[in-house]
Amino acid sequence: MTKDAWLVVGNGAIGLLWASKLRQLEQPVTVLCRSDVPNGMLTVEDLDEEGSQQQTQYDVEFITKEQLEGKYTKVLLCTKAFDLVDAYLDIRKHTKKRGLIATLCNGLGAQQDLIPHLKKQQNLWAGITSEGALKLDSNRVKKTGNGDAFFGLLAQSESNLYGDSFPYPDVQCHNIERRLLEKLAVNAVINPLTAIFSVRNGQVLEDPVKPIFEAAIDELANVMQLDSFKFKTMVGDITSEQLNMRIANVARLTAMNCSSMYEDVRHNRQTENEYISGFFHREAPNASAPLQDAFYAALNDQAHLEEHKKKLLAMH
Repeated sequence: MTKDAWLVVGNGAIGLLWASKLRQLEQPVTVLCRSDVPNGMLTVEDLDEEGSQQQTQYDVEFITKEQLEGKYTKVLLCTKAFDLVDAYLDIRKHTKKRGLIATLCNGLGAQQDLIPHLKKQQNLWAGITSEGALKLDSNRVKKTGNGDAFFGLLAQSESNLYGDSFPYPDVQCHNIERRLLEKLAVNAVINPLTAIFSVRNGQVLEDPVKPIFEAAIDELANVMQLDSFKFKTMVGDITSEQLNMRIANVARLTAMNCSSMYEDVRHNRQTENEYISGFFHREAPNASAPLQDAFYAALNDQAHLEEHKKKLLAMH
């Protein structure tokens, strides 16, 4: 049985937020939960035009993997980067062979790792978002910041049901890999610093973290312009000043937010370090990213974060 509903995999903050956005288009939505399957409707908390708190409810179906049936033509994977491939494999038999698979996860690398596992005629759309959201309960999410979202094709089959058109308005872009790298740069500065120093996003703009913040941005800008960096053709035109303006602006707009990596460290959960600083640790040529190497090492050694913090402060 073919199901034309969106299957949203993951009821974290972004999964719940996007389930509500899809329902706003009057499209049926099924949300696949790992645990804690709620009985009630999806509730989104937000501010209205006058700044007053409002709640909006959406009728979505919450299910477990054991309750999955039929085959879905549209799947949105909203998982941690390290869970992306396994999350898809868990539901692969419930996807149409000519259907659409989309991802919304941090970092870079997991999206490409997914491609070999797709069914032959499935299109893969990689997405990014700068929207802020905080999960309050298994079916409650609070919008904490407006932002943009973009989706672009990473893998395409000419016989796909949706071709080269993404079935959500005003988010499609043709340079998604550049967008992914730009978002990665933001995450690779803000996320590790907030996690290592136990601070909110806005505090990376304050002492004693600020000098490390600025040095990390300069370092990434230099890496992107190296001829030996294999992604230079996509991002080599980005200057240190442009990158600083972009990342500092994100830090200011989300000043009171805690990054997902900070939350993961605080709750002793696995982080997405492998797909954020780990990306530059592997891809930056000739040890050209010592700060990213230091961030990567620190977050892989969380039992000694205080020692890594002192080393970073001594460096800057």
